[in-house]
Amino acid sequence: MVLSRLVFASVLFLISHLGISSTSFRQMLIERLGRNGYLAAYSIVAVLALGFMILSYADRPVSRYLWLPSPAHWWSTYVLVGLSFVLAVGAFSTKNPTSLGKEGELETEPRGVICITRHPFQWAVVLWVVGHMTSNGDVASLIFFGTFGLVSIFGTYLMDMRMAGEQDRAWAVFAARTSNIPFGAIATGRVALRWNDLWLPTLLGLAVYVAVFVGHGWITGVGLH
Repeated sequence: MVLSRLVFASVLFLISHLGISSTSFRQMLIERLGRNGYLAAYSIVAVLALGFMILSYADRPVSRYLWLPSPAHWWSTYVLVGLSFVLAVGAFSTKNPTSLGKEGELETEPRGVICITRHPFQWAVVLWVVGHMTSNGDVASLIFFGTFGLVSIFGTYLMDMRMAGEQDRAWAVFAARTSNIPFGAIATGRVALRWNDLWLPTLLGLAVYVAVFVGHGWITGVGLH
């Protein structure tokens, strides 16, 4: 019964993100509520859906394991989550035209983690998700973390579609110089990655990661191995 509630909560979270924020329904709500009204309403819905999902996961019963976590799984998690923090910090410390309200920076030259992917925060979440799925292995955890992964992966494509429709020419130029798939633009020579743009978010990201690692038990109630 509790696992069914987690599935229901996860579906609500999916709908609140993929079904609202990145579809034509978003524009309809903006026209009716105004941009600030939409942002306020969407934030409330998103927080409630996330809270319901977290509480459902916290109350989950012991569920079947598809694999038993081992030290190798835990170490891969440490690496993936560490990288995710670097990407996430880079997403907020670099001019990112795909961030909310930053569309005016589409003509800015891609720098830092934007050279790796034009959706650094979403891919940071994917790394975080894969890391946590790897070190858990039970059905409930796969549902919980997998939901965030689905929102992030599909969200990148839906955001690209929305931006292409709203920004037209500016987006076409930006999209041609960057890639959604990590390292795609670098591999094809469309952009060059410079260490000078990466050392600061790397240091800050790893510092935040260490802080969260040390305080993981206090933050989540679950200790690390």
